[in-house]
Amino acid sequence: MRALTEFLEFYTNHTMRASQVARRLSLPTYHTPTPVLRQVERELAPLADARPLEGVALVTSLWKSGWLETRLLAARLLGMIPPAQAIPALTRLPDWLVQSTDKAVRQALLTDAFARLRRENADALFLLLEDWLKSPRSSFQVWGMQALIPLLHDPDFENLPAVFRILRPAVEMAGPATQMDLQACLAALSRVSATETTVFLHAVVQESPSAMMLRTLRRILPALPAELQSSLREAFRTAASSPQGKGR
Repeated sequence: MRALTEFLEFYTNHTMRASQVARRLSLPTYHTPTPVLRQVERELAPLADARPLEGVALVTSLWKSGWLETRLLAARLLGMIPPAQAIPALTRLPDWLVQSTDKAVRQALLTDAFARLRRENADALFLLLEDWLKSPRSSFQVWGMQALIPLLHDPDFENLPAVFRILRPAVEMAGPATQMDLQACLAALSRVSATETTVFLHAVVQESPSAMMLRTLRRILPALPAELQSSLREAFRTAASSPQGKGR
């Protein structure tokens, strides 16, 4: 860890302007050039794969160091560790996300950190995200939806029923705090299968038509494919006339 810190300090970019520094007020930074940081990742990848327990320990140390670069490395290195050893560390991600005000770090935690789990053990990923998506806390639901989207962008992914199952609680609790991320998630789902996404939303709207959910889905509707919009409008009208849809 000390050698890595010295390496980052050696490659500190001293040419950064004050206005550029101000953009990173949330975390101290070495201003390490991106190619240098990527080279560090490539050199750490064999360690993460061959000596995963040491890799997990390094991830923890990198995170605790508290610099922008070390936290980005922690997230990306975690995604290189075999899932069996990485899962205990992945369960700590909510604590790390709460500590993360930097957008790049949050994105790395929700995408790069899950890289091998997405490829090698999607069922374990679903178990982890299921807890987030059924949480009453909107921040957990948002993280769950953001972590799902890279999986939906994988052209080889086919297990939409599993996604619909774990996503449903977040749809039923949909509100202003989760609207934008739910919109992105439903748009990604509709690109995979507009038909299955329509069937899923019909079922949710008919069976759990809360007033808040219906209002949120109506706001999202214009961002979805035209065929899905027309199919759902009648379902919304029917659900809105029910006692639940009226907010009673």
